[in-house]
Amino acid sequence: MRFLIPFAGMLVVVTAPVRSQQAADAASPFDRTVTLTLEGVPLKDALDAVARQTGVRIAYSGRVVPLDRPVSVQLAAVRVEAALDTLLLGTGVASTLDRTGQILLVTEQPARRAAEQSGSISGTVTDSITGAPVADAVVTVVGTAFTAKTGADGRFTITGVPAGSYRIRVRMLGYTAAAASVVVQDSEQAVADVHLARSAIELNPVVAIGYGAADRRNLTGAVSSVTAEQFETKAAPTVTLTAGLQGKVAGVQVTSNSGMPGAGIQVRVRGTGSITANTEPLYVIDGLPAEQGSNDTDPKNNPLMSLDPNEIQSIDILKDASATAIYGARGANGVVLVTTKRGQEGVSQFTVESSVGFQDIAKTIPVLNAPQFMQLSNEAYLNAGGAPAGVPFSAAQMASAVTYNYPAMMLRTGLQTNQGVSLSGGDQKLRYLISGNFTRQQGIELGSDFNRYGVRVNLDGEASSRFRWGTSLSMTRVARNAARVENGSLGNSANGIQAAMQFAPFQAPKDSAGNWIKTSPSTEPVPNPIANALEETDLNTTSRLLGSVFGELALTPSLKLKGTLGGNFQFDGIHFFAPRTILDGGGSGRGWLYTSQGRNLTSENTLAYARPVGPGTLDLLGGFSVQTWYAENVQATAAGFPTDFTNVYNLGSGSQLNPPSSGISEHALISYLGRANYNVADKYLFTLTGRRDGSSVFGANHKWGFFPSGAFAWRLGDEPFMRRQSLFNDLKLRLSYGTVGNQAVDPYQSLSQLSVGWVASGTTEIPAMTLGSRMPNPDLHWEQKTEFNAGLDGALLDNRVAFSVDVYRSKTRDLLLLMNVPVTTGYTQQLQNVGSIQNNGVELSLTTNNISRPNLNWRSTLTLSHNGNKVLDLGTRPDTSGKAVPITQFTVTPRTGNFFDAGDVYLVRVGEPLGAIYGYQVTGLWQKGDTGAACYLTNKPACTPGEYKVADLNGDGKITAADRTILGNSQPKFYGGVSNTLTYGRFSLDALFNFVYGNKVINAGNAYGCLDIMQANERTCVLNHWDSTHTNTMVPRPNRDRARSLYSTFVEDGSYLRLQTLTLGYDLPAGMLFGGAASARVYVTGQNLFTITGYSGFDPDVNSQGGDPRYGLIDIGAYPRSRVWNFGVRATF
Repeated sequence: MRFLIPFAGMLVVVTAPVRSQQAADAASPFDRTVTLTLEGVPLKDALDAVARQTGVRIAYSGRVVPLDRPVSVQLAAVRVEAALDTLLLGTGVASTLDRTGQILLVTEQPARRAAEQSGSISGTVTDSITGAPVADAVVTVVGTAFTAKTGADGRFTITGVPAGSYRIRVRMLGYTAAAASVVVQDSEQAVADVHLARSAIELNPVVAIGYGAADRRNLTGAVSSVTAEQFETKAAPTVTLTAGLQGKVAGVQVTSNSGMPGAGIQVRVRGTGSITANTEPLYVIDGLPAEQGSNDTDPKNNPLMSLDPNEIQSIDILKDASATAIYGARGANGVVLVTTKRGQEGVSQFTVESSVGFQDIAKTIPVLNAPQFMQLSNEAYLNAGGAPAGVPFSAAQMASAVTYNYPAMMLRTGLQTNQGVSLSGGDQKLRYLISGNFTRQQGIELGSDFNRYGVRVNLDGEASSRFRWGTSLSMTRVARNAARVENGSLGNSANGIQAAMQFAPFQAPKDSAGNWIKTSPSTEPVPNPIANALEETDLNTTSRLLGSVFGELALTPSLKLKGTLGGNFQFDGIHFFAPRTILDGGGSGRGWLYTSQGRNLTSENTLAYARPVGPGTLDLLGGFSVQTWYAENVQATAAGFPTDFTNVYNLGSGSQLNPPSSGISEHALISYLGRANYNVADKYLFTLTGRRDGSSVFGANHKWGFFPSGAFAWRLGDEPFMRRQSLFNDLKLRLSYGTVGNQAVDPYQSLSQLSVGWVASGTTEIPAMTLGSRMPNPDLHWEQKTEFNAGLDGALLDNRVAFSVDVYRSKTRDLLLLMNVPVTTGYTQQLQNVGSIQNNGVELSLTTNNISRPNLNWRSTLTLSHNGNKVLDLGTRPDTSGKAVPITQFTVTPRTGNFFDAGDVYLVRVGEPLGAIYGYQVTGLWQKGDTGAACYLTNKPACTPGEYKVADLNGDGKITAADRTILGNSQPKFYGGVSNTLTYGRFSLDALFNFVYGNKVINAGNAYGCLDIMQANERTCVLNHWDSTHTNTMVPRPNRDRARSLYSTFVEDGSYLRLQTLTLGYDLPAGMLFGGAASARVYVTGQNLFTITGYSGFDPDVNSQGGDPRYGLIDIGAYPRSRVWNFGVRATF
């Protein structure tokens, strides 16, 4: 935690004098604020709502004001004057103040309605600090129906305005509304230029909530958001949007599998709520559910891979049960709602963004040179009991040895580029956004790169005043060359940089004839990493089509019917070929082809109703949804090719043909959903949500489930008793409770499964159907999570500080676990609903506007999260007498290749969190004169001086598997991020730090790197090994016969503080614009510039095992993380 102290100053709040209550009371009634959400209500009711909420007096005559006129508005924290202008728009009525402070509604002057005498209003809207034009700002002529939007150059024109005196008002998200007076004369153009000042903190943006949107001030659930500006030019191009969430959202933990371009990302919303089922959130893109579906973090399965960060308008994360219950059986892991940008009315805008950059390794780990390797190999041989005459290397060999630096040969400076264009615009009838993008990232390891091509088309239109429609379509192709450099996806012990660090440093990559050396000439058969990277083909491709279309019909002003159809189509392919020239080729080449295709179709229909009821406003939503999934795959492998020339494109020419395999899978989900929101006086907010899901995945007795929730919010800041204080500008309390589900298991788990095999019949074989090993379960159903959430949102110090605090407690029961069954059943296992797990946590989001001056602004944001995870129950099993006894723990073994001896590495135990690391506790090294009986491990003598001294925890006088203990846990005590945005004139500086504290990582690379076995090359840390003259160390003596068990010395602190991104940008002035551009911005970005950590591997943010919740964080020679520099320009025409 000490490393966070220097950065605490970034959150210093520069306070300003707070206006007194007397000053507030003396302000004009026009300056008070009001929030309204009304649909088709009489104007009289709307005026009464304004008066009731603000305490102002409004006087009018029924002969002047059309009180029965229906109005529909959605206003959030606007001035009373602006609210009245909107309500009275087009009525010929204006508001004014009398000398007592009462608001009068009077008829406008006839000159302002004289259509026969008209002119126009034009002007330019610019940023008050930079002078840059502000596009898409809304310009309104107060008291009239005249309105316009600014174009890319910030200009606007309003024609046909009757002669007279007016005030125009300009509004834009992120800026404080501004006004100007103007006089319009007949047949003349009045000019009004307006400068907008950037607002302090945006307190009431509109956020997506699932099947709709809401003002943040009206939310009753826990929802966090990331906006478009937080993605645009804030970082080097990211392959997946999930990587861009790291450190930005409280309660959302993002972990990278590795530093490979396009590597998988693990996302956890409020902890891990399952042991074997999917723990990834549900992704919804423009209203279309596109869940990942499993814990496999392969990038091809991530639906966000189809999106370019510059396409994003906002990402809203639903976290508590109240917010996620609308998604029922898929809401247990949270919901990520992605909204892409859409076309706006006005002049067409053409935007170009181009960036180029380079990346190199952020941290290097030195390895032994040739003489050092030879010397320690000899010592390891002798210490293992070898005879002196048989040492591997002679003195002459060591003296003449040449060192080949394989890690340096394996690494390079990778180039990258990101290009994007978009065209948007339209009118009320049709609005459009068309964009295309291309991303190429060359990995820092040979043989690795990532390429993505994408096209997006978003259309919106209004066929009439009652019917609107829209469509979203994206097409993406991703190609990733892996060349076996990523150990986590393969479970191998030596590929890529890990193989380079283990390869014998005295061996040249090629022999004297120019042929590749296939394997390291050391005891451990390490493949030649350079040969693999340059000769092997390992191409993974994914093509995705993600699209939806909707239509919405207003049956009445209060009742709307909406229908949506969508589909997610995915085509995957793998081309793998190892030629005969490398170890993987097996002497005659080996090839593998895999192809799969899948489709996910969605049909949803909703009915929305909103109108005043009693003292408040009632919003109702009801819907019906059908979603189907279908997938098929086929693959073939062969070896023994006559030539490498044909690669994988003639598998039939191989002499060793394996039977091809194929598969098919399909399932469906039918749902009924509903939500009711009741807003009383804009202070008391009630929400009830429910969804009934029917899934084909589960047993015949439990096809359906119901998932309800309820929530309440109280806007304390609007209560009269809050007017007596001046600290808080806004304050809201939230409470919620609900139940959601997790249905993400493979289909057919509840059914009897048959497999086809061949059995002998005399001298021939005949096909036969055999039962699978798993017993069917007609009672199988989804996991259910219940959650309580309490939250407090507020703003203080004249809105210069905004905060949100949430406390939650959740319990997931009916966990999906494989249980052993009696062999008398004919099966060995059955998937059952047993056990439970809980997550408790606290989340904080804090935004401060530290400095706000005409040419200088500084804003900071802190996110801080703590989640406590605990296994509560693992079910029961029969003892020898048949009595059911509780299961208290079980162990699991990840794919560690030959890093460790066979054994269990992780423990799932009642009372402990998931990710508990299970191994042997090292208390030191044996020294001369030490005594003790517990000096044997896996039948190998281990009490010799210089060997690990392992704790005999059960006191039986020997070291066995019973002495293993929990060595730590992979779940952090807390995590979060600190971001700072500093603007000075046209310059801006953005810095994002993210941090993790209190977690443990298994550094499996040290099973070779510092274990001092010397069967392959190791890291220079072994030079600090024990010998008779150097005993004050924890590195054991060289010994090639040492047991490869999981020792506590391999478990390291994974805490870190990282400067994730640093971006310096400059908005070009008009005199520097080029090619007719209306605006342009240039920037330079650094990513992963430094990391403060005690972890000895390449990077502590690693998970070679992907997303399996049973495993914690383990580094199995993962691809190193790179340091990136990126240079770009963004221009709008």
